[in-house]
Amino acid sequence: MLIDFSFSNYRSFHEEQSFSMTREKRFSNGPFKNQSTITAVYGANASGKSNFLKALWSMANMVRSSYAQGDAKTSIPRDPFRLSPLGQSEKSMFFTEFTANDGQKYRYWFEFNDDIILYEELSVFRRLENRLSTHPTKLFSRDKSGISFGASFRGPRAQIRKTIELRPNALVLSAAAAAGIACTQAAFDFFMSGISYCDAQEYRVEESRILNEFNRKTMFAKDLSLLIRYADFGINSVRSAPVAIDTETLEAWKVQMQNQLGADPNKVEQMLSAGQSSELRFEHAGDISATFTEDNESQGTIAALSFFSLALRQLMTPTVTLIDEIDTSLHPTLVREFIGLFTDPETNPHGSQLIFTTHDTSLINVSGETNRLIDPDQVWLVEKNLEGASEIYPVTDLNVRKEENIGKNYLNGVYGAIPKPSFHDAFAEIVREGGIS
Repeated sequence: MLIDFSFSNYRSFHEEQSFSMTREKRFSNGPFKNQSTITAVYGANASGKSNFLKALWSMANMVRSSYAQGDAKTSIPRDPFRLSPLGQSEKSMFFTEFTANDGQKYRYWFEFNDDIILYEELSVFRRLENRLSTHPTKLFSRDKSGISFGASFRGPRAQIRKTIELRPNALVLSAAAAAGIACTQAAFDFFMSGISYCDAQEYRVEESRILNEFNRKTMFAKDLSLLIRYADFGINSVRSAPVAIDTETLEAWKVQMQNQLGADPNKVEQMLSAGQSSELRFEHAGDISATFTEDNESQGTIAALSFFSLALRQLMTPTVTLIDEIDTSLHPTLVREFIGLFTDPETNPHGSQLIFTTHDTSLINVSGETNRLIDPDQVWLVEKNLEGASEIYPVTDLNVRKEENIGKNYLNGVYGAIPKPSFHDAFAEIVREGGIS
């Protein structure tokens, strides 16, 4: 579970930014009182909302691959702030505090430039009976002088030191995972399998996973078929079926394989059977039942199926799910349903988290303290300053009241982070001057 995340000099963000999933007591009346399971990020187009999600995703990818990919001469993948002459030369930084699947809290951060890791540190807050220690225990740290291991680090220290000497562009946490060091594995797993990123406009990426589940007739596929039936799309069931192939073309290809390449006829048949492609089929109910291929289904249905699949996977284990522009592919009602899955302990027993960007103010356009899907302390805003650098801040920094209609105030510009009205004036000026014919 993510607790805090800070970063600097990444894409449109220049100065250090601090983000937290920790609830404020005056707002946390629901079942997840300490750490939020949802966060909605609002802001104008090109304000930096997507870059915020990609910052956390970039950190996870660095941990996953910094040792496994490349060699000592490989540059570190970095995307610094480019609207300042110092952006390229300044270091970048990522910091996280999180609870791993071993139940312990970890604090991990690193600083880097294009060539080397400048600083790195991992600490753990040990679990003591039924509580966590309030003091961190250092597992390791590294700077330009080398690596320092804490007393709790268990593993081949000389091997790790030698590895980092040879690979100063690799993270110690990644190298320790490759070496099978147990005391850092839970922290590595948080980044390796605990964080997922999804661009809502590319929801079809999920389809290959869905099709594989239906081909194997798994329980996951049965559950997904049940969900789509209850989603009121008029669909009774979903299944996979072989793709129809033109018989004449197929037979001609077989003959060519046998005559020109001398292929064994039996092996050709086996190859075709093993590689036969399949597709999803949707059974609709009306006066009579009819089955449709994916090409005949609406994009809304396919998107809903993809997001249901994503939710099923992510809510089965403790995860952090990042979704960019969640409202671009789903109907507003389904967006609310999807978010609601993460706010209810019955559907989210592991406390999995959802962090998403959106323009849909209906999600927060509520007055009073009841019937809120998203509380004020679960709303963050992103906007650019006069230097063109993005900044992220919580709505609660603006002294909002518990009963405040955040959506209405946001649209009225009370909190900032909306398109500047000067755009309308500029457009009107173009029309007045005859710029549009």
